[in-house]
Amino acid sequence: MVYLRLLILGLTLGFALLAQAATSPLVMATNIQEVRVTSGFTGENVLVYGAISGPGQVIVVLRSPDSTEAMQKKTRSGPIWLNGAKVTVTGAPGIWQRLSSAPVRELLPEMVLQQQGLTRSSLLSHTHFAPQPESLHLWQQAFLKQKTRHQQYRVVPTGVKIREGLFTASIQLPAALPLGHYQLTTYLVRQQQIVAVDKEQIDVRQVGFQAWIARFAEQHAWLYGVVLTFILAALGFGLGIIMRRRSA
Repeated sequence: MVYLRLLILGLTLGFALLAQAATSPLVMATNIQEVRVTSGFTGENVLVYGAISGPGQVIVVLRSPDSTEAMQKKTRSGPIWLNGAKVTVTGAPGIWQRLSSAPVRELLPEMVLQQQGLTRSSLLSHTHFAPQPESLHLWQQAFLKQKTRHQQYRVVPTGVKIREGLFTASIQLPAALPLGHYQLTTYLVRQQQIVAVDKEQIDVRQVGFQAWIARFAEQHAWLYGVVLTFILAALGFGLGIIMRRRSA
């Protein structure tokens, strides 16, 4: 019964998209407009679907708000690894994913890819490293490798499936992701040119007890600090009593 309902919903949405595509070369939608992050959040699957009129290839890009991250270099002193220089990285998205129906360098010139922010290296154009290190290029490359290794920057060259004017793509959001407004952008490409763009917004917000704590801390910072101090003091006092009883 559940699969039948999904099939009926998919057919209904497909006909609606095809009707809209009659006046627009590209129409895009998602199965979810809001992601609610709770204490048990393990990730989310976002389905992107739409329709195109005529031939073409599709590129889908999801970009989260910018985040602030710390990086630290490891230096080796004999057999021991020590913490070295440390920098703070700002101006780069916390999450960035690009899915396409074919490798993007076969679809668009390199200059267009850089201008549209469709490559991982183009994300560094507005990124700041403070304090600015001497070997900035090496730090930038290390930052991209780190984000790619943690699946925060993902590239799926065949992640968009096109069939009979309809396209689908599945975006996997990790369990740890920044909150805020995510920009979902879809590009229709023909003959190495972007002929249409469609955008959607996905809101990622925290809900439940953790969200209440975060709002309370933001609206009543001084009271939050006082309450937290008393709670920690009470916990420390309680643990001290327990340890003394065990030792006795």
